[in-house]
Amino acid sequence: MADYITTYTGIRFYPTEPDPEGVRIEDVAHALSLLCRGNGHVSTFWSVAEHCIVCAREAAARGWSDRLVLACLLHDASECYLSDVPRPFKHDLIGYREHEDRLLSMIYTRFLGSDLTAEEQARVREIDDGALWYDLRYLLHNERSGEEPRFHIVPSCETRPFAEAEAEYLELFHYYYGRIHGEKAADLETRPQERPLPDYDLLAAQLQGFAEEEPSAMPLLSNAAALLWGALADINWAGFYLRRETPEGPELLLGPFQGKPACIRIPWGKGVCGTASRENRTVVVPDVHAFPGHIACDSASNAEIVVPLHAADGTVVGVLDIDSPLQDRFTEADRAGLEQFARVLSHMGRF
Repeated sequence: MADYITTYTGIRFYPTEPDPEGVRIEDVAHALSLLCRGNGHVSTFWSVAEHCIVCAREAAARGWSDRLVLACLLHDASECYLSDVPRPFKHDLIGYREHEDRLLSMIYTRFLGSDLTAEEQARVREIDDGALWYDLRYLLHNERSGEEPRFHIVPSCETRPFAEAEAEYLELFHYYYGRIHGEKAADLETRPQERPLPDYDLLAAQLQGFAEEEPSAMPLLSNAAALLWGALADINWAGFYLRRETPEGPELLLGPFQGKPACIRIPWGKGVCGTASRENRTVVVPDVHAFPGHIACDSASNAEIVVPLHAADGTVVGVLDIDSPLQDRFTEADRAGLEQFARVLSHMGRF
């Protein structure tokens, strides 16, 4: 029997005799996104990757150093190779602790430049234990889990596609690795990430078919959001905001969408959606955190594209809004395709 495992990126990795050069962050992100917390004894799937993401975002919210934020993201990285062993069993499993400590020390050294100090380990453990409280309370319904920790980032514990957690983990890693080392982890070998371009001609034709059958705007927009949600990779929200007149002037009101609950109202001219509406142009934002006045409805979103919708006279009557957890997600081809998609709605004269 082989004494190695074959990783997601095709590396032969020897867990008991690990080679630092064999550690790939893509393997870590992929495996942790598919590993369930609590050995699966939870009310709904919650991955180790999402637990680590919460820990990292909590460290950032507390104003801790970039090094500690990245350490929190990586604190369970050894489970990529050793699996997630329940805490009570770890104490009695001969040799596990030694292998885990050795491997995690190697991972920290590879990505942080050195192992954690005792003080740094204590701070990471503080956040790890705090996040565990939410697992016990909301995933195991343990009412005896003690006093709620003072957390800035409260996990929703909602199941979402594995690929979203994997992508967010990688985005956080590369962001903080770059801040620490002054560059992205370009020297790390990776499996090419292929993202086939949607068939925007087909999407427009499908939307046209729905439009010819349904005279009402809301059912049409609902199907439009569903079409985009099913066709576009690496997105976490797709939907519409519609213009509404108020005594103070126009605003954008939430319309049909796919994804997590969103901001209900957006002021005209504010944020990415409001800017696209006021300026009557498509706005593509590679990094929403660098966009002045960005309105954060979901902290997981990192890139955004907003396309105006028009009435027959050219008036802006709403916007198509799509978010992604990946920075620089939307290309010029996406812009052209989504503008084509939006024109179908505009030409039907439903607004």
